Amino acid sequence: MSSERFNQLTAKHSNLRLRAAVQRRALGSNMNEIEHHLSGLDRGIGAAQRALKNPAVLIGGVALVALIGPKRLMRWVSRGALVYTTARRFMRLRPRQE
Repeated sequence: MSSERFNQLTAKHSNLRLRAAVQRRALGSNMNEIEHHLSGLDRGIGAAQRALKNPAVLIGGVALVALIGPKRLMRWVSRGALVYTTARRFMRLRPRQE
């Protein structure tokens, strides 16, 4: 009787180890995909941080706001963002040529 129970527990343990290995592989694959998507964001944040450390960029930004006005500048930025997102969506819909 105990030998039968031992065999059952061994099979269950083996099954659990196999399931854990499959889940680890799937999780690793998902993590790689997420890391790939976030790498672009990291590069963008790094570029923005480097640009903001440059005094000429800061002075140019202040001058731009002073010359154009904050309301008009925000309107231009929102329109630019709309055009950018629309263009990206169209690019995704376009079939890739390989």
